[in-house]
Amino acid sequence: MLGIIPYLNEFKKKRVKPVIGSVVYCDLLFNYASHSGLYIGNNQIIHLNGKGRIEIVSPEKFISRTTAYFINVSCKGTQAVGSKAAANRAKKKLNTSRNYNLLFDNCHQFVAGCLTGDFDNNANNFLWILEMTTEDELGSNSWLPWDT
Repeated sequence: MLGIIPYLNEFKKKRVKPVIGSVVYCDLLFNYASHSGLYIGNNQIIHLNGKGRIEIVSPEKFISRTTAYFINVSCKGTQAVGSKAAANRAKKKLNTSRNYNLLFDNCHQFVAGCLTGDFDNNANNFLWILEMTTEDELGSNSWLPWDT
C-alpha cells in the first residue's frame, strides 16, 4: 500500500491535454526509472523503445509494461507547452534505430535531441536532466498528468 501513496496526490492534480511537441514521460519502476517521448498530435507519441527503434505509439502502448498510472506532460504553469520543430525532428527520425543503452543512449537523450536538434548529446541520460532541457527549450516549469 505504501507504494501507491505517492500516486494518490497525482490523481488530485489538474489534468491537461498535450500540445504538439510536448515532452511526455511515465514511471517505469515505481519512480526509480522513467520513460519519455514526444507528443506529435492525434493521440500519438514518438519514442525510442527498449530495442533502439524509434516508433509511433498510442498513450496506452506508451505505458504498457510499466508501473505507470498516467503520463506526465510538460507545462508552463497549468498550460501544456511544446515545440512543432521538436515534433518535426522526431518525425524525421521515425523508423530509424539508435544503439540503445539504458544509461548511455536512451529515450531521454532521444527526446532531448528532438528539442535541441543535437541527437548526439551525451548529457541527457536521466529524466531530471531532460527536465532541465525541457525548461530551457520550452519554458516548462511543471509537469501535469495527461487528461486522457
